[in-house]
This record gives sequence, C-alpha cells and structure tokens, in this order.
Amino acid sequence: MSNCRMATPRARRRAIAASVLLSCLLFAGGCKTSDDATAAASQLTATAKSLTDYYAALDTMLSENDRVSQIHEAVNPVATYTAQAKATLADTRSEIQKREVIAKDLTALAQQFAALSGSSAATDVPASAAKLESGIEGLKLTKFKMSSPEQAAMKLALEGIVKAVQEHKEREAAQQIDKFTSALAEWFNTESDDYNSIGRDYASATSSLAHTLLRNHQADLSPFLKAALDPYGIAPELTDPAIRTNIEGIADKQIDQKAAALVDSQQSATASMEKSLKEMADRIKTVADDKPMAMRTAPITLTDVEKWASQFTSAATPTSKTATDAK
Repeated sequence: MSNCRMATPRARRRAIAASVLLSCLLFAGGCKTSDDATAAASQLTATAKSLTDYYAALDTMLSENDRVSQIHEAVNPVATYTAQAKATLADTRSEIQKREVIAKDLTALAQQFAALSGSSAATDVPASAAKLESGIEGLKLTKFKMSSPEQAAMKLALEGIVKAVQEHKEREAAQQIDKFTSALAEWFNTESDDYNSIGRDYASATSSLAHTLLRNHQADLSPFLKAALDPYGIAPELTDPAIRTNIEGIADKQIDQKAAALVDSQQSATASMEKSLKEMADRIKTVADDKPMAMRTAPITLTDVEKWASQFTSAATPTSKTATDAK
C-alpha cells in the first residue's frame, strides 16, 4: 500500500484514515480481497443505509411533532407550545439530522469500497471520508448521551488506522476498523433511550390532538368506518347525534391503543437497529481476525427497521425533506 504513504498535513492524514476504514478491511490479507471481506463491506452498506433511514424517520417524527403542537395550541386553549419547547425540539432535530448525514456518508463509503479491487482504494474517496470524519467531530452533545468515550474511541481508531497504514501493518489497520465499528454500535446503544423518547413524544402529541378534535366533534369519522363499509359500496352519514357520540367513544379509545402501538413499534425498530449494528461489528471482527464469516447476508433485523421507517418516509412533509436534503 505504498500509495498511502504520503507526506500530508494531519487533517489530510485523518481524511485518508477514514477513507481506508473499509479498504483496510477489504485488503487486510496482503491487499487481496476475499469473499468474506467483500461480503462484509456489502453488509455494512445495507446496515448503514438502514441507519440512515432510521434517523430520517426520527427527523420526520420531530417535524410532525412541531407541526402538530402548533395546531393543537390553535384548537385547544389549554394546550401550550412554549418558545422553549419549540427551541428544544429544533435543537434535537438538528442533532438527529447530523446523525443522518453521518450514516449517509458511511453508506457512501461502504458502497464505494464494496466494489473496489485494488489497494489504491485508500486514496480514491478522500472527500467522502473527510465528510464522515468531520461529521463525527461536529456532533453536539445536547440531551443525547454520546459522551466523550464514544467519540474518543472512534477518533482513536481513526488515528490507529493512520499509524498502521504508514507502517504498512494491514492486519493492525483491520483491527482498528473493528474498534471503530464496535464504538459505532456502542454509540447507538448509549443514545437508544433518547431515540425512543422521540417516539413517545410523537405519539403523545398526535394522540392529544386527535383526542381534542374528536371530543369536540371536529373530526370526520368516515375513515374510521371505511374498512367496514367499503365492501358494500356505501359511505357513512352520521346525522344522529347519539349514534355519532357512541362511535366517537369507540374511536377515542382506539386513539390510545394506536398511540401505544406507535411507541411499541418504534422501540422494536430501535432494538432491531441496535442488534444489527452489534451483529455487523461482530462480523467485521471475524474478518479482522482472519476467520471465516458464517453469514454473508445482511442482518435479518434490518428488515424490521426498514418496515418501520417506511411509514414515516412516505409521510415526510416537504419541509422535513427540504431540511434533510439541505444537509
């Protein structure tokens, strides 16, 4: 890997270190790709893509929470949406968007390295690698619990890769990649409770607005009865106040059931994402230790994450999409 030995400034070396994050994995055995190493890069691509979608879904939930809170304050004199609450939500959303960008950058790197077949990979994608590096350094520690140990572990791993590459110690470089992915999994695990709190806040805000509109007879009940009446080609016309009140009571109870289901599904997705990251880190360690990989398909738990995230991806507002794309 002689082309990695360059007299560059420290920032340039760290960018190259990030760029070889996966190439060292792919070329750990004397700069020769193996089926397991290539599979590991492809699996990391899928895992990073699901992590991106997970954060995108959280961003949509925060955007909708902001919109719903404003509406609720307008229709319910008792409901308040303070400037402090709005600022806190905006700050949280900004941090989630940073994490989404990091996951996107990791996805891009994994895609590029999964297709590489030569040791020159270390210098092929320095721009993308630099984005990943700066993204990690730019995380703001707000209410999230990503403490200095997690950040330090990833930065230390990147520095270890630099040293290993300069000394042409490919195996040690691969071991540093193992440390990086392990730190990434630990980072997600540390913050998972905060991610779940976003889901709880979203369910609380949306269900509160639904209750307010329903109890003040300001909700259209037609969608509620659609599934039952569609097979017969008829639509409800609730002109009897007593009947309408009875149906509103049923709908009111189901709002709470739906809110609970929203919380449960998000917590399940968080657990699946956490498990996938841990499984991916374990697989990379297997390759770094020069052992055969038992599974070459992406972690099965990613399917659960994608299924959960898809409902929010399709429901993303133009404002939410614009804010994310701007990153």
